[in-house]
Amino acid sequence: MQIIELLQELGFSKKHAEVFIILYKYGARPASFIAKMIGEERTNTYKILQTLVREGFIAENIKWNVKHFFVANKEILRSKIEEEKKNIEKQELLLPKIEQSLAEFDKQNISPIPKMRFFEGNDWILSLFKDILLETKEKKYSTIKCISSNTLESLSINNRNLESYAWDFFLELEKNKIKIETYLWTGVLTLEQMIKSYEMIDIKTLSVGNNSLNFFIVGEIIYLIIFKQIPFGIKIESSEFSDLMHFMLRKI
Repeated sequence: MQIIELLQELGFSKKHAEVFIILYKYGARPASFIAKMIGEERTNTYKILQTLVREGFIAENIKWNVKHFFVANKEILRSKIEEEKKNIEKQELLLPKIEQSLAEFDKQNISPIPKMRFFEGNDWILSLFKDILLETKEKKYSTIKCISSNTLESLSINNRNLESYAWDFFLELEKNKIKIETYLWTGVLTLEQMIKSYEMIDIKTLSVGNNSLNFFIVGEIIYLIIFKQIPFGIKIESSEFSDLMHFMLRKI
């Protein structure tokens, strides 16, 4: 019967649905009558009836010293659905409070091990720059910091610059008026001195390759990019590490 399948869609089992329909059609009946109608052993039938009573779909009373079962409320299905709606609405109101309380537990149980994420290959380095941009915008930073290593030797043997990996990244920074406080670690053959700059062009045109390094410091997060034949990046979430980097840069 289609009605059985529809009740199953509401969460009834097949046997529970059959019992509910029988009682709806025939009114108050004992367990023995229902067992015959559904072709089920009487003990199992009684268990089904007790479950339906416990869930509020049917009721029970004593008639001629025999327990009878019946559907007391013809609108019980609609009432159950309305009750579930109210419960869901109540749960939705409680959810933000529960999430806030759980977040407090997270703060109290901070892992001593820094969170780390690895990026390997050109496409993943693009994802790393997107991650930097997302973190910068979410925390509404007006300035981020960068340490870049470069030598004239690496510039002479490589024609790719940092902008070629992160064109959209630099464009978004300029559009949102976010500055990069850049510390250029430069030299001829080896790294010899560090120069501070706020000019975006200085970092955009940096040569990448030949093991050049780039540290981006975004609040409490450190991003390290190593440019080799295959570029490799690491995201490290560590307040201790970032505090040290910020302190060192203030001394330059």
